[in-house]
Amino acid sequence: MTIITQTVIHPKPDASWEALQAQIKKGNDLVRKHGGENVATMAGMASGPETGTLSVISTCADWTSYGKLQESLMGDPAMQALMADPKSPVAGWDTYVSVTLDDL
Repeated sequence: MTIITQTVIHPKPDASWEALQAQIKKGNDLVRKHGGENVATMAGMASGPETGTLSVISTCADWTSYGKLQESLMGDPAMQALMADPKSPVAGWDTYVSVTLDDL
């Protein structure tokens, strides 16, 4: 089974593309540092409620590695500062965690 995390990022209305890219790159680098795999960023562009959002996805091999990643990542002062930065170009985010069903 693979654990897939998707974080949908909602930019502030006045956020610059450059500032968003820099913020997301910092977060992605931290996820990789703490063991996240297949880290990628996607833009919601076609239609629907996700238009104008950015999504970051990453995977972990199983629940144990996901738990270790989360504990390590959320304990990192750099991630805590990134998430709490009042000057961030990010208005908010939603995180979804899914598991693959390998036998289906």
